[in-house]
Amino acid sequence: MRLSTFTAAAAALAATATYGASSACSPDTFTPPSILGVEFIGITANEEHSFTRVSLPPGTLDGATYTVDFCNITATYTHRGWNDTINVNVWLPLKGWNERLWALGGGGYSSSFGSLYLTQAVGKGYVAIATDSGHSASLQTAESLDWALSSPGNLDLELVEDWGYRAFGELATIGKNITEDFYAQLPTYSYFSGCSGGGRQAMMIAQRFPADYDGILAVAPAVNIQKFLPAAYWAQQVMGDHGVYPSPCEVDAFTAEAVSACDGLDGLVDGIVSTPSLCNFTAHSVVGKEFTCNGTTCRLSPAGATVVQAVWTGPSSPSGDISSPGLSLDASLTTTYILTTCLSNGTCSASNSDLVSSWIGTFVAKDPSFTLSGTTDEEFFDYLRISQRDFASSFAAADDDFSAFRKAGGRLLSWQGLADETIPKVNSEYYDKVLHVDPQVQDYYRFFEAPGVGHCEGGAGPLPNGAFDQLIAWVENSTVPEVLHAGSGNSSRPLCPYPSVQTFTGHTLSGGPSFKCMPASIGL
Repeated sequence: MRLSTFTAAAAALAATATYGASSACSPDTFTPPSILGVEFIGITANEEHSFTRVSLPPGTLDGATYTVDFCNITATYTHRGWNDTINVNVWLPLKGWNERLWALGGGGYSSSFGSLYLTQAVGKGYVAIATDSGHSASLQTAESLDWALSSPGNLDLELVEDWGYRAFGELATIGKNITEDFYAQLPTYSYFSGCSGGGRQAMMIAQRFPADYDGILAVAPAVNIQKFLPAAYWAQQVMGDHGVYPSPCEVDAFTAEAVSACDGLDGLVDGIVSTPSLCNFTAHSVVGKEFTCNGTTCRLSPAGATVVQAVWTGPSSPSGDISSPGLSLDASLTTTYILTTCLSNGTCSASNSDLVSSWIGTFVAKDPSFTLSGTTDEEFFDYLRISQRDFASSFAAADDDFSAFRKAGGRLLSWQGLADETIPKVNSEYYDKVLHVDPQVQDYYRFFEAPGVGHCEGGAGPLPNGAFDQLIAWVENSTVPEVLHAGSGNSSRPLCPYPSVQTFTGHTLSGGPSFKCMPASIGL
């Protein structure tokens, strides 16, 4: 079904359709927008009633079961002259639309997560939209790069560009057009949110397509994915160099020692390292200390310390021309970076992270059968150079000039957990560059750090589950987010706008800890 099939009765129906009317949820209701280089292939439309899923917003643990009624639209298109097929999902509430649109990002190598994110948005009254950017998009495919090669030795350059940025520059136009056809009005406000890879999408949209959304929430954004993701293989490289593979128990024990040493630097012992930059702990300082693994008493080893310290320090080439920062000392190292499996006799070997190893095999070597086993340090740093050289233009979301976004009137909130186990603590360094370009950037773009919080969620620290609501208040009511409100269990504390820091000021009359935001130079 080509472009002409959309237009047969669109004008008449668009004028008379009222949201929630069954007749409006039909392919004939929708007229595709005119986008340079885009050819629409087809559209499907069907009503979904009592659709029930567990769903949550990106970057939260605020999950719940939602039952929703909506018009389920899938618009399919290609780029003229390209061999790609992109699907955009638009879920339109059949009742109770709040006149807002919410675009949801994905994570890893997946551009969206389907019902996991879309359902809750519809349940809250939003039109929910997402794109697959031309390849299978789901939580289950987030670590797969099967789509990125057209053949061994050849990248599928169209899909690479679609995933990198292009499909996201078309998403808002399509979503808003379908919304207007269905409800006979455009959304009053439009938003985008995502975490990790979805956070990269969010930042990239603010930089490349600054007028598409009124508000953007970027959680743990992978702004330089082409740098840190291949660099995450460094721990595996060091283990191979030394022929040593520490057990997960030992790695976790080093992390526990680091937390114990640095927890109280902020004046409060609470299991949270609030200021990792002040923590000068080294793994070798606790070599020989006892730890327990599956009921057996062991000692922290020099070889284990070498591997753990390598992750904390990050890789740096002998020439100094290529490097990547390490993880914070309180981040879990056995999730992505140091992966080993052990036999009952205590012998351990390296495990594999598809998210990490497939990057070099696919984007750098362009060989689906490529293995990193036996890679020399020189080769490893060559891989990092190639990744940065070849993919920064398509994948990076680290432009420090937000002048177009400012002129468009947008608002951008971003936060990252300081105990992030996947993305190094690089977003504060990036924000420093943005501040240098525009010292008034906090008028429209604010970045927050979340002590003790892991990648997108989890960890010992309190999570800002309500960040999206604070973004809405900033956009619609000019309520500036002076802090992000974060809570965990019965405790809560403010997350501070960078570069100020969360500072413990004592205990309240009820016995709970009290915090305030202070300049980093005097905060501790």
